[in-house]
Amino acid sequence: MIEPFSGAILAGGRSLRMGSDKAALDPYGHGSMLSTGLRSLEGCGASGIAVVGGAPLLPIPDGVEPVADLFPGEGPLGGIISALRWSRSDLVVVLACDMPFLTEEPIMELVSLARGSHALAGVFAKIDGRIQPLTAIWRRSLALELLTASFGAGERAPRRLLDRLPHETIICENSLALIDLDSRDDIERYAHLARERTTGES
Repeated sequence: MIEPFSGAILAGGRSLRMGSDKAALDPYGHGSMLSTGLRSLEGCGASGIAVVGGAPLLPIPDGVEPVADLFPGEGPLGGIISALRWSRSDLVVVLACDMPFLTEEPIMELVSLARGSHALAGVFAKIDGRIQPLTAIWRRSLALELLTASFGAGERAPRRLLDRLPHETIICENSLALIDLDSRDDIERYAHLARERTTGES
């Protein structure tokens, strides 16, 4: 039997550099970045999908669960903990909400490695030599207790906990799918990719 997994998108950030809600933003006319993430998770066959945090008026499609961030305003570690507590599956893909080119491919790479390695608390994408805790799959039974204890001790940055968790990293074949947008300058920087994708699909 193939081990199921759930998927959660963190949408509770303050988006200070962007100046507006990144989850609801449609930077290239292809739909909101939140909808891109949700479609990718659905296409991978996630057994449950949640949006953690986010503005009360953020549109959530039918079949997707809105989940309160248990620690609003406290950063991404609290959002990860909220996602793991929500999930009914031991494996939980947790993604940021700001990847406009996300596809199913990198998600399935994470899922495949996690399914075959039951001793790993997490599998994380690695981009330009930097581990991405918000492009990851976590094994709740191995990660939740440590993450919760560390949060209670004042830690807020998941990256600083990775040396205490058994984990692997992968360099996803389609690194363009994991580009994230933090500012208006980023929207302009990657606009050519959106145009190329539109041309390729026409």
